[in-house]
Amino acid sequence: MRTISVANQKGGCGKTTTAINLASAIADSGKKVLIIDLDPQAHASFGLGVTSQMADRTIYNALTDTAEKRRNIADCILNVSKGLDIAPSNILLSTLEQELKDKEDAVSKLHQAIAQSELKYDYIIIDCPPSLGFLTFNALRAADIVIVPIDMSAFSLMGVSKLLGMLELIKVKINHAPRVNALATIFDKRTKYSQIMLEEIKSLFRDQLLNTVIRMNVALKKAVAKGVSVIAFERESNGAIDHLALAQEILQQEEVKFGIAMVPALSSPIEDALKNVSQEITKSIETALKEVEFKVTAPGAKEIYIVGDFNHWKMNDECRLSRFDDGHWEKKLGLAPGRYKYKFVVDGEWTLDTQNNDREQNAFGTFDSILKI
Repeated sequence: MRTISVANQKGGCGKTTTAINLASAIADSGKKVLIIDLDPQAHASFGLGVTSQMADRTIYNALTDTAEKRRNIADCILNVSKGLDIAPSNILLSTLEQELKDKEDAVSKLHQAIAQSELKYDYIIIDCPPSLGFLTFNALRAADIVIVPIDMSAFSLMGVSKLLGMLELIKVKINHAPRVNALATIFDKRTKYSQIMLEEIKSLFRDQLLNTVIRMNVALKKAVAKGVSVIAFERESNGAIDHLALAQEILQQEEVKFGIAMVPALSSPIEDALKNVSQEITKSIETALKEVEFKVTAPGAKEIYIVGDFNHWKMNDECRLSRFDDGHWEKKLGLAPGRYKYKFVVDGEWTLDTQNNDREQNAFGTFDSILKI
Protein backbone atom coordinates (compact mmCIF):
# COMPACT_ATOMS: atom_id res chain seq x y z
CA MET A 1 0.00 0.00 0.00
CA ARG A 2 1.37 3.40 -1.01
CA THR A 3 0.30 6.65 0.63
CA ILE A 4 0.41 9.92 -1.32
CA SER A 5 -0.18 13.31 0.32
CA VAL A 6 -1.14 16.25 -1.88
CA ALA A 7 0.07 19.41 -0.14
CA ASN A 8 0.79 23.10 -0.65
CA GLN A 9 -0.07 25.85 1.81
CA LYS A 10 -1.42 28.07 -0.99
CA GLY A 11 -5.12 27.74 -1.71
CA GLY A 12 -6.37 27.54 -5.27
CA CYS A 13 -3.36 25.69 -6.68
CA GLY A 14 -5.27 22.49 -7.48
CA LYS A 15 -4.67 20.32 -4.40
CA THR A 16 -8.20 18.96 -4.08
CA THR A 17 -8.68 18.70 -7.84
CA THR A 18 -5.44 16.70 -8.03
CA ALA A 19 -6.35 14.44 -5.10
CA ILE A 20 -9.83 13.63 -6.40
CA ASN A 21 -8.88 13.03 -10.00
CA LEU A 22 -5.55 11.28 -9.39
CA ALA A 23 -7.34 8.87 -7.06
CA SER A 24 -10.08 8.31 -9.64
CA ALA A 25 -7.55 7.79 -12.43
CA ILE A 26 -5.56 5.25 -10.40
CA ALA A 27 -8.81 3.43 -9.57
CA ASP A 28 -9.65 3.49 -13.28
CA SER A 29 -6.47 1.48 -13.91
CA GLY A 30 -7.84 -1.34 -11.74
CA LYS A 31 -6.25 -0.41 -8.42
CA LYS A 32 -8.17 -0.03 -5.16
CA VAL A 33 -7.87 3.52 -3.83
CA LEU A 34 -8.89 5.39 -0.68
CA ILE A 35 -9.08 9.18 -0.47
CA ILE A 36 -8.64 10.68 2.99
CA ASP A 37 -10.12 14.18 3.17
CA LEU A 38 -7.92 15.89 5.78
CA ASP A 39 -9.28 19.39 5.14
CA PRO A 40 -11.94 20.60 7.63
CA GLN A 41 -13.56 22.44 4.71
CA ALA A 42 -14.35 18.99 3.26
CA HIS A 43 -13.84 20.04 -0.36
CA ALA A 44 -12.73 16.59 -1.50
CA SER A 45 -15.83 15.08 0.12
CA PHE A 46 -18.05 17.63 -1.63
CA GLY A 47 -16.22 17.12 -4.93
CA LEU A 48 -17.11 13.44 -4.84
CA GLY A 49 -20.74 13.97 -3.88
CA VAL A 50 -20.43 13.19 -0.16
CA THR A 51 -22.49 15.55 2.01
CA SER A 52 -22.39 16.00 5.77
CA GLN A 53 -25.79 14.28 5.98
CA MET A 54 -24.31 11.18 4.34
CA ALA A 55 -21.23 11.01 6.61
CA ASP A 56 -22.11 10.36 10.25
CA ARG A 57 -18.53 9.15 10.82
CA THR A 58 -15.55 10.99 9.37
CA ILE A 59 -11.76 10.98 9.50
CA TYR A 60 -12.11 13.01 12.72
CA ASN A 61 -13.54 9.92 14.43
CA ALA A 62 -10.47 7.91 13.39
CA LEU A 63 -8.08 10.45 14.90
CA THR A 64 -9.79 11.67 18.06
CA ASP A 65 -8.80 10.42 21.50
CA THR A 66 -12.31 10.97 22.86
CA ALA A 67 -13.45 7.42 23.65
CA GLU A 68 -17.13 7.86 22.84
CA LYS A 69 -16.34 9.39 19.44
CA ARG A 70 -13.37 7.26 18.41
CA ARG A 71 -13.81 4.73 15.59
CA ASN A 72 -11.53 2.55 13.48
CA ILE A 73 -10.75 4.29 10.21
CA ALA A 74 -12.36 1.38 8.35
CA ASP A 75 -15.70 2.33 9.96
CA CYS A 76 -15.45 5.87 8.56
CA ILE A 77 -15.16 4.91 4.88
CA LEU A 78 -17.79 5.41 2.19
CA ASN A 79 -17.77 3.98 -1.32
CA VAL A 80 -17.68 6.50 -4.16
CA SER A 81 -17.37 4.34 -7.25
CA LYS A 82 -15.78 1.11 -8.41
CA GLY A 83 -12.38 0.81 -6.75
CA LEU A 84 -12.65 4.24 -5.09
CA ASP A 85 -13.58 4.97 -1.45
CA ILE A 86 -13.36 8.05 0.74
CA ALA A 87 -12.87 8.79 4.42
CA PRO A 88 -14.78 12.10 4.46
CA SER A 89 -14.18 15.19 6.55
CA ASN A 90 -16.18 17.81 8.39
CA ILE A 91 -15.60 20.95 10.44
CA LEU A 92 -14.93 18.94 13.62
CA LEU A 93 -11.51 18.13 12.20
CA SER A 94 -10.45 21.73 12.91
CA THR A 95 -10.72 21.05 16.67
CA LEU A 96 -8.32 18.11 16.59
CA GLU A 97 -5.09 20.05 17.14
CA GLN A 98 -6.40 21.61 20.34
CA GLU A 99 -7.74 18.26 21.49
CA LEU A 100 -4.40 16.49 21.01
CA LYS A 101 -2.03 19.33 21.90
CA ASP A 102 -0.63 17.55 24.96
CA LYS A 103 -0.21 14.14 23.29
CA GLU A 104 3.39 13.19 22.58
CA ASP A 105 2.54 11.26 19.40
CA ALA A 106 -0.06 13.74 18.08
CA VAL A 107 1.73 14.33 14.76
CA SER A 108 1.68 10.59 14.03
CA LYS A 109 -2.04 10.06 14.66
CA LEU A 110 -2.93 9.54 11.01
CA HIS A 111 0.06 7.30 10.39
CA GLN A 112 -0.95 5.16 13.36
CA ALA A 113 -4.62 5.03 12.34
CA ILE A 114 -3.67 3.76 8.89
CA ALA A 115 -1.14 1.24 10.21
CA GLN A 116 -3.43 -0.18 12.87
CA SER A 117 -6.50 -0.56 10.66
CA GLU A 118 -4.92 -3.03 8.19
CA LEU A 119 -6.65 -1.37 5.25
CA LYS A 120 -6.68 -3.30 1.97
CA TYR A 121 -5.91 -0.63 -0.59
CA ASP A 122 -3.26 -0.26 -3.26
CA TYR A 123 -3.10 3.51 -2.78
CA ILE A 124 -4.20 6.06 -0.21
CA ILE A 125 -4.45 9.67 -1.41
CA ILE A 126 -4.55 12.36 1.30
CA ASP A 127 -5.99 15.79 0.49
CA CYS A 128 -4.36 18.35 2.80
CA PRO A 129 -5.74 21.69 4.02
CA PRO A 130 -4.26 24.93 2.58
CA SER A 131 -1.94 25.45 5.54
CA LEU A 132 1.20 23.98 7.09
CA GLY A 133 -0.25 23.19 10.49
CA PHE A 134 -0.99 20.12 12.56
CA LEU A 135 -3.13 18.31 9.97
CA THR A 136 -0.65 18.76 7.13
CA PHE A 137 2.18 17.57 9.39
CA ASN A 138 0.15 14.41 10.06
CA ALA A 139 -0.36 13.90 6.33
CA LEU A 140 3.34 14.31 5.56
CA ARG A 141 4.26 11.90 8.35
CA ALA A 142 1.89 9.29 6.90
CA ALA A 143 3.08 9.74 3.31
CA ASP A 144 5.42 7.67 1.18
CA ILE A 145 5.16 10.32 -1.54
CA VAL A 146 4.31 14.02 -1.37
CA ILE A 147 2.91 15.69 -4.49
CA VAL A 148 3.13 19.49 -4.43
CA PRO A 149 0.73 21.10 -6.93
CA ILE A 150 2.10 24.40 -8.22
CA ASP A 151 -0.16 26.62 -10.32
CA MET A 152 1.23 29.21 -12.68
CA SER A 153 1.70 31.96 -10.11
CA ALA A 154 4.59 33.27 -8.06
CA PHE A 155 2.47 33.01 -4.91
CA SER A 156 2.32 29.23 -5.29
CA LEU A 157 6.11 29.02 -5.35
CA MET A 158 6.37 31.19 -2.23
CA GLY A 159 4.62 28.56 -0.12
CA VAL A 160 6.70 25.65 -1.35
CA SER A 161 9.86 26.54 0.57
CA LYS A 162 8.03 26.35 3.90
CA LEU A 163 6.55 22.98 2.96
CA LEU A 164 10.01 21.69 2.07
CA GLY A 165 11.29 23.03 5.39
CA MET A 166 8.58 21.06 7.18
CA LEU A 167 9.66 17.93 5.33
CA GLU A 168 13.23 18.53 6.47
CA LEU A 169 12.01 18.84 10.06
CA ILE A 170 10.14 15.54 9.76
CA LYS A 171 13.35 13.92 8.51
CA VAL A 172 15.30 15.17 11.51
CA LYS A 173 12.67 14.56 14.20
CA ILE A 174 11.31 11.17 13.16
CA ASN A 175 13.71 10.02 10.43
CA HIS A 176 10.98 9.90 7.78
CA ALA A 177 11.71 11.17 4.27
CA PRO A 178 8.89 10.77 1.75
CA ARG A 179 9.69 11.20 -1.92
CA VAL A 180 8.77 14.70 -3.10
CA ASN A 181 7.41 15.53 -6.56
CA ALA A 182 6.20 18.89 -7.83
CA LEU A 183 3.22 18.98 -10.22
CA ALA A 184 2.52 21.88 -12.56
CA THR A 185 -1.21 22.70 -12.51
CA ILE A 186 -3.71 25.15 -14.02
CA PHE A 187 -1.47 25.66 -17.05
CA ASP A 188 -2.88 27.87 -19.82
CA LYS A 189 -0.76 27.41 -22.92
CA ARG A 190 -2.38 30.49 -24.50
CA THR A 191 -0.62 32.88 -22.12
CA LYS A 192 3.04 33.81 -22.21
CA TYR A 193 3.05 34.14 -18.42
CA SER A 194 2.06 30.50 -17.94
CA GLN A 195 4.85 29.42 -20.26
CA ILE A 196 7.39 31.55 -18.38
CA MET A 197 6.22 30.21 -15.01
CA LEU A 198 6.38 26.61 -16.23
CA GLU A 199 10.00 27.11 -17.28
CA GLU A 200 10.74 28.65 -13.88
CA ILE A 201 9.20 25.65 -12.11
CA LYS A 202 11.20 23.27 -14.29
CA SER A 203 14.45 25.06 -13.47
CA LEU A 204 13.69 25.01 -9.73
CA PHE A 205 12.57 21.40 -9.35
CA ARG A 206 14.42 19.66 -12.19
CA ASP A 207 14.13 15.87 -11.71
CA GLN A 208 11.60 16.31 -8.91
CA LEU A 209 9.04 17.80 -11.30
CA LEU A 210 6.55 15.32 -12.72
CA ASN A 211 6.42 15.24 -16.53
CA THR A 212 2.64 15.52 -16.63
CA VAL A 213 1.25 19.07 -16.76
CA ILE A 214 -2.37 19.64 -15.69
CA ARG A 215 -3.94 22.05 -18.15
CA MET A 216 -6.62 24.58 -17.31
CA ASN A 217 -9.91 22.94 -18.26
CA VAL A 218 -13.53 23.90 -17.57
CA ALA A 219 -14.54 20.24 -17.30
CA LEU A 220 -12.62 20.05 -14.00
CA LYS A 221 -14.87 22.72 -12.48
CA LYS A 222 -18.04 21.24 -13.92
CA ALA A 223 -17.19 17.80 -12.54
CA VAL A 224 -16.81 19.20 -9.00
CA ALA A 225 -20.22 20.88 -9.28
CA LYS A 226 -21.70 17.50 -10.24
CA GLY A 227 -19.92 15.72 -7.36
CA VAL A 228 -17.98 13.31 -9.60
CA SER A 229 -14.44 12.96 -10.91
CA VAL A 230 -13.60 14.50 -14.28
CA ILE A 231 -13.01 10.99 -15.61
CA ALA A 232 -16.59 10.01 -14.82
CA PHE A 233 -17.90 13.39 -16.03
CA GLU A 234 -16.10 13.83 -19.38
CA ARG A 235 -13.48 11.23 -20.12
CA GLU A 236 -12.38 12.85 -23.39
CA SER A 237 -11.72 16.26 -21.81
CA ASN A 238 -8.20 17.62 -21.31
CA GLY A 239 -8.76 17.43 -17.55
CA ALA A 240 -9.44 13.71 -17.70
CA ILE A 241 -6.63 13.05 -20.19
CA ASP A 242 -4.10 14.88 -18.00
CA HIS A 243 -5.06 13.09 -14.79
CA LEU A 244 -5.07 9.69 -16.49
CA ALA A 245 -1.55 10.50 -17.73
CA LEU A 246 -0.56 11.59 -14.21
CA ALA A 247 -1.82 8.29 -12.78
CA GLN A 248 0.20 6.31 -15.31
CA GLU A 249 3.31 8.35 -14.53
CA ILE A 250 2.89 7.71 -10.79
CA LEU A 251 2.29 3.99 -11.34
CA GLN A 252 5.33 3.66 -13.61
CA GLN A 253 7.46 5.71 -11.23
CA GLU A 254 6.47 3.44 -8.36
CA GLU A 255 7.56 0.36 -10.25
CA VAL A 256 11.04 1.83 -10.67
CA LYS A 257 11.63 4.17 -7.76
CA PHE A 258 9.52 3.27 -4.74
CA GLY A 259 11.58 2.99 -1.61
CA ILE A 260 14.21 5.44 -2.84
CA ALA A 261 13.45 8.83 -1.28
CA MET A 262 14.13 11.91 -3.40
CA VAL A 263 15.78 13.26 -0.26
CA PRO A 264 19.10 11.44 0.15
CA ALA A 265 19.90 9.85 3.48
CA LEU A 266 21.82 12.27 5.62
CA SER A 267 24.87 10.50 6.97
CA SER A 268 28.16 11.65 8.33
CA PRO A 269 30.96 11.73 5.75
CA ILE A 270 33.36 10.82 8.56
CA GLU A 271 31.40 7.65 9.27
CA ASP A 272 31.31 6.71 5.58
CA ALA A 273 35.02 7.35 5.17
CA LEU A 274 35.94 5.17 8.11
CA LYS A 275 34.02 2.04 7.15
CA ASN A 276 37.00 0.16 5.74
CA VAL A 277 39.93 1.63 7.60
CA SER A 278 41.84 0.09 10.47
CA GLN A 279 41.48 0.97 14.12
CA GLU A 280 44.87 2.68 14.05
CA ILE A 281 43.78 5.16 11.38
CA THR A 282 40.51 5.72 13.23
CA LYS A 283 42.41 6.62 16.40
CA SER A 284 44.69 9.03 14.53
CA ILE A 285 41.69 10.86 13.08
CA GLU A 286 39.98 11.04 16.47
CA THR A 287 43.05 12.68 17.99
CA ALA A 288 43.03 15.27 15.19
CA LEU A 289 39.59 16.66 16.04
CA LYS A 290 39.29 20.42 15.84
CA GLU A 291 37.09 22.35 18.26
CA VAL A 292 34.55 24.45 16.35
CA GLU A 293 32.41 27.07 18.07
CA PHE A 294 28.90 27.78 16.74
CA LYS A 295 27.15 31.01 17.80
CA VAL A 296 23.64 32.42 17.36
CA THR A 297 22.21 35.71 18.59
CA ALA A 298 18.54 35.14 19.44
CA PRO A 299 17.44 36.79 22.72
CA GLY A 300 13.84 35.62 22.39
CA ALA A 301 14.55 31.97 21.53
CA LYS A 302 13.57 29.17 23.90
CA GLU A 303 15.85 26.45 22.51
CA ILE A 304 18.39 26.14 19.71
CA TYR A 305 20.05 23.06 18.23
CA ILE A 306 22.90 22.62 15.76
CA VAL A 307 22.32 19.74 13.35
CA GLY A 308 24.24 18.57 10.31
CA ASP A 309 26.26 15.87 8.63
CA PHE A 310 28.46 15.59 11.71
CA ASN A 311 25.59 14.37 13.96
CA HIS A 312 23.34 12.62 11.43
CA TRP A 313 20.99 15.64 11.45
CA LYS A 314 19.54 14.55 14.79
CA MET A 315 18.40 16.90 17.55
CA ASN A 316 19.43 15.81 21.04
CA ASP A 317 20.99 17.22 24.20
CA GLU A 318 24.48 16.85 22.75
CA CYS A 319 23.71 19.38 20.01
CA ARG A 320 21.70 21.85 22.11
CA LEU A 321 23.24 25.34 22.32
CA SER A 322 23.75 27.04 25.69
CA ARG A 323 22.13 30.40 26.31
CA PHE A 324 24.01 33.37 27.83
CA ASP A 325 22.56 36.39 29.61
CA ASP A 326 23.23 38.77 26.72
CA GLY A 327 20.93 36.73 24.43
CA HIS A 328 23.53 34.85 22.43
CA TRP A 329 23.80 31.06 22.24
CA GLU A 330 26.91 28.91 21.85
CA LYS A 331 27.95 25.31 21.25
CA LYS A 332 31.43 23.84 20.83
CA LEU A 333 31.89 20.62 18.87
CA GLY A 334 35.01 18.56 18.19
CA LEU A 335 35.05 17.77 14.45
CA ALA A 336 37.48 15.88 12.26
CA PRO A 337 38.75 17.41 9.02
CA GLY A 338 36.10 17.39 6.31
CA ARG A 339 33.24 19.26 4.65
CA TYR A 340 29.92 19.47 6.49
CA LYS A 341 26.43 20.74 5.77
CA TYR A 342 24.58 22.10 8.78
CA LYS A 343 21.78 24.34 10.08
CA PHE A 344 20.42 25.71 13.33
CA VAL A 345 16.94 24.76 14.53
CA VAL A 346 15.59 27.77 16.45
CA ASP A 347 12.34 26.94 18.27
CA GLY A 348 11.52 24.41 15.57
CA GLU A 349 12.39 26.71 12.64
CA TRP A 350 15.28 26.00 10.28
CA THR A 351 17.85 28.81 10.31
CA LEU A 352 21.05 29.30 8.34
CA ASP A 353 24.23 30.43 10.07
CA THR A 354 24.16 34.20 9.46
CA GLN A 355 27.86 34.41 10.33
CA ASN A 356 28.75 32.03 7.51
CA ASN A 357 28.07 33.05 3.90
CA ASP A 358 29.16 29.67 2.51
CA ARG A 359 25.94 27.79 1.70
CA GLU A 360 24.63 25.23 -0.76
CA GLN A 361 21.19 24.25 -2.08
CA ASN A 362 19.94 20.90 -0.80
CA ALA A 363 17.54 18.24 -2.12
CA PHE A 364 14.56 20.04 -0.57
CA GLY A 365 15.18 23.18 -2.61
CA THR A 366 16.29 25.15 0.47
CA PHE A 367 19.87 25.89 1.58
CA ASP A 368 22.36 24.51 4.10
CA SER A 369 25.35 26.30 5.63
CA ILE A 370 28.70 24.74 4.69
CA LEU A 371 31.62 24.19 7.06
CA LYS A 372 35.07 23.20 5.79
CA ILE A 373 37.76 22.03 8.19
